[in-house]
Amino acid sequence: MLDKLPPEICAHIFDFACTDSGRTERSLGRVSRYIRQTSELARYTNIALVGRAQTLGFAQFLAEHTYIRVKTRRLFISGKDSKKELKSLTYPPSAGGEHALCREVASAVERILSALGPSLEVLDISLNEYVAELPVQPISLPHLVDLTTRCDFPFYSNDLPLLEPTHSLRYLHVVDSRRNRVCVEEFFENGISYFAPSLTHLRLSQLHGGAISELEYALDPSRVPPSWLSKITHLPATMELVLLKPAVERNYPCACGRCDYCDDMDEYGNLMERARELRDKDRRVVLLKADSTRPAKGSNLQEWLDGGAFDWDASDLDLKVGRY
Repeated sequence: MLDKLPPEICAHIFDFACTDSGRTERSLGRVSRYIRQTSELARYTNIALVGRAQTLGFAQFLAEHTYIRVKTRRLFISGKDSKKELKSLTYPPSAGGEHALCREVASAVERILSALGPSLEVLDISLNEYVAELPVQPISLPHLVDLTTRCDFPFYSNDLPLLEPTHSLRYLHVVDSRRNRVCVEEFFENGISYFAPSLTHLRLSQLHGGAISELEYALDPSRVPPSWLSKITHLPATMELVLLKPAVERNYPCACGRCDYCDDMDEYGNLMERARELRDKDRRVVLLKADSTRPAKGSNLQEWLDGGAFDWDASDLDLKVGRY
């Protein structure tokens, strides 16, 4: 039946159908020559890349198929490989070992973002140690609306953010993670306002400590103490909503007050106390309850598939006061 419809109508149908990680798009390409041709643009609307192999493979595909008009609107890219996978990769000592691996993936990510940049609207990125190997060349994503970063992207060392000023960017989601070497404080020190000058919605998830003072001073310049003036860049005046989502509560069976477990619980208690104080001071700040369990494996991709920032749930509120 589809073979009998005009290509313009087919393309419109495929645009609505291709909303998953790319499986539907690949299936359409195998139906018939006509369907393959009419679904060409829609086949690359949503792209999900998980791990080193898929990232390198897609970068190579783009390099070898420059004649295809790839207009990706939504991109999920996770460069994380397990330790077992990393150990299975062998590089001669002269190649720099693991650093060579990081440079290879970082270079592939740069080529992908450069190729998809003109049409990209939603980006969910997790690069871990690869971030440090990203080239210092600025990245332009002129139509980006929603950015979720589970790493230090778009920052590189102490320089300006890698992402050029993006006036279309409205939603920023920063996922705090010690494992992924994320430093939330850096986003306030190096300047969200630089790469997202028209930001309206900010979400900080999996918070485990720190960052609340930086957020408070970035929201209200009048509260910044003199010693912090050179450290904090103010958030855009366009800010409408800040969602705070703490990490799973630290509740270790220890009360000695001297061990790492006690330090961790004390840090978490301070986080909750400061977050609740800020919620009561600033009407733009909404504090959500912490999850009872850690995020399940694959939940990052599922969140992207479910809509990302456009589907933020702010109904499960934390209404407590104080530390606990």
